Amino acid sequence: MLLADWQLKGPLLALWPARADVWREQGVPAQRQLLELLLTVQPFHPVVLGVTPRELTRARASVPAAVPLFPISYNDAWPRDIGPLWCQPAFQQSPVAQGFGFNAWGGLYQDHQHDRQFARGLARQLGIGYQADKLVLEGGAVSHDGQGTLIVHSRSVMRNNPGLRKTQIEHKLKQLLGVQQIHWLNWAHPDDETGGHVDNQMLFADEDSLVCACPPKESAFYDAYLKETDAVRQLRNSRGQCYRIIELPQPEPLWLPAERFITVRRQAGVRRRGDQAILPSYVNFIRLPRAILVPQFGLDTDSEALATMRQAFPQLQVSGVAASEFIMAGGGPHCMTLNLPQSPLLPASA
Repeated sequence: MLLADWQLKGPLLALWPARADVWREQGVPAQRQLLELLLTVQPFHPVVLGVTPRELTRARASVPAAVPLFPISYNDAWPRDIGPLWCQPAFQQSPVAQGFGFNAWGGLYQDHQHDRQFARGLARQLGIGYQADKLVLEGGAVSHDGQGTLIVHSRSVMRNNPGLRKTQIEHKLKQLLGVQQIHWLNWAHPDDETGGHVDNQMLFADEDSLVCACPPKESAFYDAYLKETDAVRQLRNSRGQCYRIIELPQPEPLWLPAERFITVRRQAGVRRRGDQAILPSYVNFIRLPRAILVPQFGLDTDSEALATMRQAFPQLQVSGVAASEFIMAGGGPHCMTLNLPQSPLLPASA
């Protein structure tokens, strides 16, 4: 069965952001923010930072010795979407990495050959068995409760697999991931550049709890969010119980000054930064076995989101992590990281 994030005991993986046509100032502000995130995590959970071979020397000069480096090839720093899903086969001690196809979120950039091979390469370096399927699926498009219920975003998944019907995709996911129940999200915010990811709308935080985005009633999108949340209120888990719904504030999309993106290199075939609103989401949190990291955007609603999660999960270490640089490139902390299973082949300091 597919493992949920909190069931994975290995390090939290992040990738060094450096694409000059995606990240401003060649990724330097995002690199600083990512290191802050990893150093926040490190006291209570191991971390590891993946770096492309061409960036390794520069990264070594910037990264504290306490953060172990992990050489691996990729095109952009979104391990959640390009990495595998981790499954635990019945009667088998070791997990298996389940890989899928990748098309750069419907073609946001053309050079994604290393991203397509990332899941296979990661599994090989971890010494974990790998199996692949041609279905195009990003990790941010799904969320699992660890007990057999999977939430899948239909907008991006159906767009990325035009030759398949929803029933065919559902059958394939049940077969590959060992889940028993699939709930589909059908609406995506127009400013979600992935085309529709669950980690911008709702995520499982444990086997009983589902965290959902909730905009203010005056928002033009309030009814759309409410419809999706009301649908999951009727959802039952494997024990026949309803999920506890935790609602986090959903900020309005942000329009940032064009000069913020002036250092992003314009390149044909790559989504232009600064031309559209960006979508912050507190639901894009990181869930670790003993902790939750909640995105912080420098907005008035930051403290409310953090307080809500602390109240909902008093048994966990709940911390805020700055995420303003991540959303300028189209993602958040959940997108920027990937929970790993344990592996003896990871750097010793991790």
